[in-house]
Amino acid sequence: MRAMFEEFSRLLIEATSYNVTEKEKMRKYVTVHNNAAKREKWSRVQYEVNINEDQTEYTCECGQFKHTGMLCSHVLRVMEILHMEEKPAKHILKRWTKDTRDILPQHLVQYQKDNPVNMSFTCRHPTLFLKAMEVVRLGDSSAEAFDHLITYLVDLKLSW
Repeated sequence: MRAMFEEFSRLLIEATSYNVTEKEKMRKYVTVHNNAAKREKWSRVQYEVNINEDQTEYTCECGQFKHTGMLCSHVLRVMEILHMEEKPAKHILKRWTKDTRDILPQHLVQYQKDNPVNMSFTCRHPTLFLKAMEVVRLGDSSAEAFDHLITYLVDLKLSW
């Protein structure tokens, strides 16, 4: 995680080395390195950044996001120029978040936090049991709570 944070920080700093020219408002921008003349001849100094219609996806011709899953300095610079408060959700991949540890091998995928559809019986049963016991404790707290809970449970059972 720390290495990715440091890499993202490096890209943010690198982004300040680019000037941005608007080609089409809120759709197409060109970033040019501000020291292009002194760069190596083989080094590219200009990149085009495109934004989709609903401004939820940024693409750069350098292809870094497709390759690494991390936004490039060119896109970051355009976002900075446009005063974007947050990065679009599409550009925040799970592998760069704290939940990356939750990516499990295929034989354990049913236990993954964000995969409730594949939750097995052995996982559903104890989860339901613990929640039911919490409700029982609430019902035991007073006669009024008991009456309220019994009425609710009868109605719940009838609705099935």
